[in-house]
Amino acid sequence: MKITILFFSLFFSLCSFANNIIVNGTRFIYPGNEKEITVQMTNTADRPAIAQAWLDNGDPNESPDTIKTPFQITPPISRIEAKGGQVLRIKLMNKQAIPTDRESLWWLNILDIPALSKKEGKDENVLQLAIRSRFKFIYRPTGLGTPESAVEKLSLIPKGNQLSIDNKSPFYVTVTKISTDNKGALNDKTLMIAPYSVETLTLSKALKSGEVVTINYLNDYGADVANTVKVK
Repeated sequence: MKITILFFSLFFSLCSFANNIIVNGTRFIYPGNEKEITVQMTNTADRPAIAQAWLDNGDPNESPDTIKTPFQITPPISRIEAKGGQVLRIKLMNKQAIPTDRESLWWLNILDIPALSKKEGKDENVLQLAIRSRFKFIYRPTGLGTPESAVEKLSLIPKGNQLSIDNKSPFYVTVTKISTDNKGALNDKTLMIAPYSVETLTLSKALKSGEVVTINYLNDYGADVANTVKVK
């Protein structure tokens, strides 16, 4: 008897890239003055694939059937032919549910389900892997200013090897590296700081008040950008 196993990595592959489906970005910004944004998917494989797309509120283990967001994705499920493409359209349906004085964060999920070939379909045992990618999806209201100014508004407060980072801007800031010589990182993990919130990092050495440090952060295009900030 032929057994086909379809394994969805829905709860296990949280941040990996889809196996054969390439997406045109590492993060997606929805400007408040746009009616919708589009996301381009390309199937690089020699076989068709099924792609399922949905947004979540931050819990990667929540089922797509139970998640509610103010956005609509069209189409939520699509067949992408070999070497072909598909455009996702994401439209805001309920603007009243979103704060207007800061950015809001969701996560865009793309589940890549490769189709079985005829040869594989004849095998007695088939293991089919469905790989999920998860991308930051940020809604940015109009009138917030420029996101490049967010790093300049960070307040660094040292306490021994602990460094509290106070984000006084309306933007999400993802800090990838903190250094004093723009080379060796003092932190061992990336930190995303929500608007008007404080996060704390453990550094490999203590910083002094008045010291100038280099902070590397990710911009809207996923590029790593360096900026200098003075420690309080």
